[in-house]
Amino acid sequence: SMKEVRDIKLNNTVVLDALEEYRSFIQERHQSGEMDSKLKVNCNNDPAEKYLSDEYMHEIINSGKNHKGFPDKMKSYADLMPDNQLGGDKAYIDLVSEYRTKGEELNFKLMTELSAKKNTLVSTYPPGGYISWHNNANASGYNLILSWSENADGWFDYWDIDKKERVRVPDVKGWQAKMTYFGSYNEPDDLCYHAASTDCLRLSIAYVWGPHETVWQEVIEDLEDPV
Repeated sequence: SMKEVRDIKLNNTVVLDALEEYRSFIQERHQSGEMDSKLKVNCNNDPAEKYLSDEYMHEIINSGKNHKGFPDKMKSYADLMPDNQLGGDKAYIDLVSEYRTKGEELNFKLMTELSAKKNTLVSTYPPGGYISWHNNANASGYNLILSWSENADGWFDYWDIDKKERVRVPDVKGWQAKMTYFGSYNEPDDLCYHAASTDCLRLSIAYVWGPHETVWQEVIEDLEDPV
């Protein structure tokens, strides 16, 4: 049966301080209007309703291994992931590089503190942002999803393979941490189809470890123990 999506208490001050530094950088630029006026947004014209629907979710589930694992649609600020290819004029590249450097600093601190194998996401969603149904079968292993919501106006949904139902984890105001396991196609019982949506500013940062259960327990302890 699939492994649970665990809600983790974030007490580790090294992790929280790093997250807060990144959050204040983003939130200031959101509030000043810089992000809205100068950054590009992915998937701006794709309707959220379609890509978050039950119908689309079942389409992705039923496509089996033809679904690569990545989401087809992700309405978020473009080019902020530290390792994505970058094009555009000099002013744009300079601006985006500031954001990417902040993301790299955050990744370095968190990966060092938590011994993560790799970072899979550093994403900022504008109000109306979303990530379409997908299963990360391409990046299987234990996952930590750190999210921050400006005013709790959003959610993370997943398909419970055992109960055959769609489960909603509402966003909370501020930081929230979820630890789960994304199975590969060799582990069909552990496939975890999920999607997220927000009507306020939302950050999402994710890391992956290997398939070892001891690691999962250690990471949870590291996060829940105040340093």
